[in-house]
Amino acid sequence: MEGAIRRSQLIAPFGVGSMSVLANGTSVIGAGLDHWFAKPEHSDLDLSEFELSEWRLQQRLKVSKFRLPPDFRVRESSGTHPVNVGLTVPFLRFPTWSFCPFSGCKRLTQHPLSLQEKPACDAQVHANQKYESLMVQVSFVAICENGHITDFPWREWVHRDVGPTCRGELKLISTGGGTLEGQRVECDCGVKPRTLRDVTMVNPDGSSRLTSNLQPGEQFPCQGLMPWHGAHSSQACGAPIRASLRGASNVYFAQVASSIYLPQHTTGVQDALDVLHQPTVGSVVSALLDVGQEVTPEMVRKYAGPQSAGMSDDDIRAALRELEREKAAEGHTDGADIGEQEFRRPEFQMLRAKSSNESLRISTVDRDAYDDDLDEWLDRVTLVDRLRETRVLWGFSRVYPRPPTREAGKAMLRAKPVDYSDQWLPAYEVYGEGIYLEFDAEKLAEWESRPSVARRVAKLVQQSTAAVRGDTRTGPLTARMIMIHTFAHLLVNQLVFECGYSSAALRERLFVSQAPDAMAGLLVYTASGDSEGTMGGLVRMGEPGRLEPVLRAARENAAWCASDPVCMDVGDSGQGPESCNLAACHSCALLPETACEEFNRFLDRAMLVGTMSDPKVGFFS
Repeated sequence: MEGAIRRSQLIAPFGVGSMSVLANGTSVIGAGLDHWFAKPEHSDLDLSEFELSEWRLQQRLKVSKFRLPPDFRVRESSGTHPVNVGLTVPFLRFPTWSFCPFSGCKRLTQHPLSLQEKPACDAQVHANQKYESLMVQVSFVAICENGHITDFPWREWVHRDVGPTCRGELKLISTGGGTLEGQRVECDCGVKPRTLRDVTMVNPDGSSRLTSNLQPGEQFPCQGLMPWHGAHSSQACGAPIRASLRGASNVYFAQVASSIYLPQHTTGVQDALDVLHQPTVGSVVSALLDVGQEVTPEMVRKYAGPQSAGMSDDDIRAALRELEREKAAEGHTDGADIGEQEFRRPEFQMLRAKSSNESLRISTVDRDAYDDDLDEWLDRVTLVDRLRETRVLWGFSRVYPRPPTREAGKAMLRAKPVDYSDQWLPAYEVYGEGIYLEFDAEKLAEWESRPSVARRVAKLVQQSTAAVRGDTRTGPLTARMIMIHTFAHLLVNQLVFECGYSSAALRERLFVSQAPDAMAGLLVYTASGDSEGTMGGLVRMGEPGRLEPVLRAARENAAWCASDPVCMDVGDSGQGPESCNLAACHSCALLPETACEEFNRFLDRAMLVGTMSDPKVGFFS
């Protein structure tokens, strides 16, 4: 079976370990990186064509290279010598259990992960039928917080036994109704049928009903199965396991690291280094350096051709010294992760100033050119005419969007560890543009010091800690983080309305940290992988005379929601994903998850405009 998928979607949301459905209805799971880039028949394999370079992310993720997912190419003629023709990305058929939809059958049968066609039911009831009765994969899987996934334990569940010996024929029968109680599992051994009631539920103590209720008095923990690496791949786990619909949003959370390209050197040196990082040039130069041969600017010009035009010899020599330093640092993976806030600080500093690099063009605007009413809260505006973003899949999680450690996440992508020189992660690059806004530091500090603000933040921190242990991607959960994050969502929604962008075409990037060296900025940008939003439309909206109405409208939209007063007065229970929002819902502040850095969590309109009973809690009130 075959299916088509965009290369960028193999990073997220359909990367390694994810569930997707082919056009013919078959549910599949993405195979591990060990099985990518297998040499195709009747074709040569040249991996240098797919390699990407992003020095900041490579240092942070401790890998030697990134690779674009392979694109599928058809051999044009028999007389050519093809390269990288017929490359595919492997997926496995999962769940392995299927049932017969025929009303007189309903038989449950298990098939191997590698089955390459839709199975037909061979029960005796179909003996006189003219056509085959094709089986349908079940809708349920079982997942755990450590990222493992397995088939729902149908045989264990109906026998109420963590180790059943019966191998009788199972049936999955729907008795009607819209709840799981209407799904019943039967075995022809005569054991009492059992419904799927509460299999997706969680006990108050955090354990799952599937783990604690499968057999009275016995626990049924996760066995650590990893079917994306093959049928027998597993590791020690023991965490509670819970049932879930295979298409549920909590089955897979891609952990994607991204960075905005920053020039590492002056323009001339950086341009030369970019040429040396290209696979066609870099592979030759690296090979010469490995054998100890001196590489001169003349040799670089020979290999680079027209790309070296306009480069001085001094710039090329400086780029060669930097390339040697990078090669000497390869394999040194010691050191802790600096954290997302510190990783973004160089981007924060670069976005505040003018830049004319080809991959990062930033123009500053005189603050006095904007209307005076923005002086109360806005400190800086810069227009990003062009930026390059690299996105890398480094792991995934299930149940909660809480990421594992970097090393544990990378280990989930491979069945076997590899040396540093062979460590790579799937990635892709996109180009876009954006508007950078920075809030007034003094106004923020005064607002954060209000007791009512601290009480409101404590409520959301308590709720998020109970649900997802308070984890955020961009740093601790603070008042300024909640307020700037919510404002970014409202601004994106307003730009969609004003400019005609699709809501998934815009993204947010937050630069938020506390004193010392506090940050309070946000970047709204386009980087959707196609031509939408790369023609200057978003930058034009950031110009004086156009930006002010958009900012005012976004601020005014925070004051009222179509679901008010319910949305604003949600109380202590929270709402939204894992109940980690207060005054924020689909009618006012939520965005597509591809546009939000926090999976639509940690939002509260009250932090912008206050509440009816306590208006001073709002930054703009």
